[in-house]
Amino acid sequence: MSIINVNLGQRTYPIVAGHDLLSQLEKYLRRHVAEGRLFVFYDAQVYALHSQRLKSQLKRHKYHTVEMVIPVGEKSKSTSVLNKIYTFLFNEKISRSDFILACGGGVTTDLVGYAAATALRGIRWGIVSTTLLGMVDAAIGGKTGINHSYGKNLIGAFWQPSFVFCDIGFLNTLPPRHLLAGLGEVVKYVGLVGVKMLRITDEYLSGNDLYNERVLRKLVYLSASYKADVVTKDERESGQRMILNLGHTFAHAIENAVGYGKLLHGEAVILGLLAAVELSCLLKPKRAKHLSDYRRIIEQVVGLIPHRKISLEKAMAAMQLDKKRAGAKQRFVLLEMPGQPSIAGSVSAKLVAASFKKTLMIYESEGGKHASNLGC
Repeated sequence: MSIINVNLGQRTYPIVAGHDLLSQLEKYLRRHVAEGRLFVFYDAQVYALHSQRLKSQLKRHKYHTVEMVIPVGEKSKSTSVLNKIYTFLFNEKISRSDFILACGGGVTTDLVGYAAATALRGIRWGIVSTTLLGMVDAAIGGKTGINHSYGKNLIGAFWQPSFVFCDIGFLNTLPPRHLLAGLGEVVKYVGLVGVKMLRITDEYLSGNDLYNERVLRKLVYLSASYKADVVTKDERESGQRMILNLGHTFAHAIENAVGYGKLLHGEAVILGLLAAVELSCLLKPKRAKHLSDYRRIIEQVVGLIPHRKISLEKAMAAMQLDKKRAGAKQRFVLLEMPGQPSIAGSVSAKLVAASFKKTLMIYESEGGKHASNLGC
């Protein structure tokens, strides 16, 4: 078991990562659930697969628990599902002495975390992350929110959890496509961390075993550690934290253009990373040599993504609504080389479109070709 602290003064909290961790959950709950009740939220798939295991831990320590199951999928991050959560909480007369536990992937933690942030102006909460994407990214850092028809995560709040549990054992029941979606965020961190993580990811992809717990544990630790360090330095994305959006300006536009849910978020991130590398090299051709190994890893994973038709025009239009703009200017996270991100605040629409176009051409020819290689 590894413990990574997100050091935010009075809001400091641990990321607990490892295998078979649920026996440790009660120790962390005990610190936050004294007189109040424990409100537990599961997504439907996690409830079907893991609720008995989770319930047995909670029942053993006689918590007064109240449960709700929410739908799976990106479409759940909506005002309609959010209002159902509010209605449930208020019907149960939730108070600020109560505690919310979100069990699921990134959609669940984004949605339930936003409800926790806004109900009664803030209820304490914790996370049991059950997906690779959640463990390496979505569950860490306090970003919560829902989608709007104009774009992804346009409505939200920063609300830090009290703890994040990342039990690698949950990944054994994760469908290959969802594990690959998490790999999209892992590959993002490869670009940010640099050579050490690039070599481990290369080993992981060459091993033809997506469920290799030994390597997954390393990748989760490196990713979570990097994000915890950045969040500690810039909690509310006013500066350095922007680098964590590597590939995401493109990815959010792709998700919007293709229709939410048709590509998983991490799948769109993989395409966004390829576009970010393309743009990095268009702006400074000398970067191509330094980014060749990273590009090779990204393109290998592109071959695992199911094919969907993406309109360049729709993607470019969606990008104009991205929340990471600075005024009228679109900001892009680029790479000098793996481990050396930079932020570009003034990029011509022509170069952005060229990067998008090249990425979509590669995806058109390679998407889904190699899914069988890793049992997807």
